[in-house]
Amino acid sequence: MSEFRSRTFSRTALARLAVTTEAADASDRYRALAANGEHHDDEPGDLVNYAWRQAEQARGILRAAVIAERLAGTSWETIGENLGEISKQAAHERYGAAETVFRRAALMAWLAPERAYDQLGELADPDAALTHLNRFLYPPDPGIQFPPGPRQDAEPVPLPPGYPAMTDTERAGLIIEAANLLMGVGMYKNAGVTEHERRDAELGLARRKVELYEAIAAERPDDTEHADLLAGARARLATLEGDELATCRSSRKDRP
Repeated sequence: MSEFRSRTFSRTALARLAVTTEAADASDRYRALAANGEHHDDEPGDLVNYAWRQAEQARGILRAAVIAERLAGTSWETIGENLGEISKQAAHERYGAAETVFRRAALMAWLAPERAYDQLGELADPDAALTHLNRFLYPPDPGIQFPPGPRQDAEPVPLPPGYPAMTDTERAGLIIEAANLLMGVGMYKNAGVTEHERRDAELGLARRKVELYEAIAAERPDDTEHADLLAGARARLATLEGDELATCRSSRKDRP
């Protein structure tokens, strides 16, 4: 099951996971490159091609690391200093667009978890990615025999310290960011949202508002302000779900 449908990783955790899982894959590839001397059937240029692919992957890891640092709150000035003493403006010009792309992808995955894979690829299932990473870091004892069939854990494995779960504060921030995406302001000023993405975002935003306000209402049952917000969010969600159902029925009728 996707993490977006059960526990929810913070975007900071997803960004860090992008770095660590890619680094694990790169390590395996470097091991294969190091063992290349044992092979004598390579075509001319193969060794250069292997090294070039590793260099390309390393650039991708660096880009992911910058994104992870940004989502963790690191300033462009600090990032620039650690990119070989370049200016914060140069660092932003080099990686700012990639940060925005990741933020948007993770936001849309949060709003529409059923389409999370389209936005984040393998990161749409962080549990599986963490399992793969743990197997790389802590290989199982080859002498241990597991029973046939899928293994079932009684409870989800606790999130490691470096991969924090999403907090209510971050949920509130993402709700504001989703509204900015729909209005085309802030970092999403020229984002260009398609009609399909807009429907997903509007419906997802309404659902996430209900989810957040319900959690707050459970903690603070006497908070009338959030009770009113919850009522409004539920009404908005009902309207959007009704519109979505009507659209689906209409499209079925139009089919030949």
